[in-house]
Amino acid sequence: MKCPLCRCISETAFTIKGYSLLDCRKCTHRFAEVAVGNNHAQAVYDDSYFTGGGAGYQDYLQGDKMLRQRGRMYAQKLENYLKPGRMLDVGAAAGFILKGFTDEGWRGTGIEPNERMVSYGRRNLGLDLRCGTLENFEAQGKFDLVSMIQVAGHFYQPRKAFENAARILDSKGHLLIETWNRGSFSARVLGRHWHEYSPPSVLHWFSLKGLSDFLSGLGFEKVTHGRPPKKISGGHAKSLLRYRLGDSFALKLIPEEMYFPYPSEDLFWALYRKK
Repeated sequence: MKCPLCRCISETAFTIKGYSLLDCRKCTHRFAEVAVGNNHAQAVYDDSYFTGGGAGYQDYLQGDKMLRQRGRMYAQKLENYLKPGRMLDVGAAAGFILKGFTDEGWRGTGIEPNERMVSYGRRNLGLDLRCGTLENFEAQGKFDLVSMIQVAGHFYQPRKAFENAARILDSKGHLLIETWNRGSFSARVLGRHWHEYSPPSVLHWFSLKGLSDFLSGLGFEKVTHGRPPKKISGGHAKSLLRYRLGDSFALKLIPEEMYFPYPSEDLFWALYRKK
C-alpha cells in the first residue's frame, strides 16, 4: 500500500488488532492499512462511536462544557496572530468546540459525518452544521480559518482533505490543527502499546515535523505550535483502556463523571498560514 501523503512505497511497522500499521519509506508517515471508501466516515463514526465506548466515547455529549471551553481557549490563542473572521470547523461533532469559537467572535460553519451530532448542534446550539466530510466539502466563499481539532488522524483521504482545506482558505488564511504526536517520547517508548493506535477509528499518526513538511508542500508555513492543556473524563479513559488492554477490576475504580488532567506530552497543536 502506497503512502496516502506522498504516494511512495511503505513497509509494515507492526500489527494492532489485526490491522497492519505501515511506515512510508520516504516521508516516514505512519498509517493503517485499511481499505476505505467514501462511506468510511459515516460507517466508523456512527452513533455507537459517540456512545458505545471502545475507541470512541462513552458519552460524547457529557463533555459539552469542557469542549466549549477548549474552543474558547484556542480562539484566545489565535488573537496574537489573526482577527476573528469566517471559519470552518472540521469534524465538528455536536459543535461544542465551534461554539467556543463563536463565543469569542468567530462566524462559524461546521462539517461532521454523523447526522445525529449535526442535528443536536443545530437544534440546541443554533449552529450552522452540515453533514459531510472535508474530502468532499464544497464551500461557498472563502474561509479565514479551517480548524481540525483531533481530526487529522481520522481522514480517509488525508491528502485530498488537506488540499481541499488549502483551496477553500483565503489567500492569507490559516489552518489550526491539534493531533496526537507520533514523535513524542510516550509514543516512542510505548511503541505498539501507545493508546492512540486504534484503527480503524484512527488511520494516521503524525509528528510535528512530518505534518509541517507535508503541509509545506501544499503551500503552508508554520506560524507557531505548542502543547495544549487537556482534560479527559473517567468514562472516556476507561473506554480507551478497556479497548486497548481489556477489562480489569482496576478500571471499575475510575469515576466516570470526573475529569482528570491529561499530561499532554504526546499532543501538539500548530497554526499554519498559506504562503
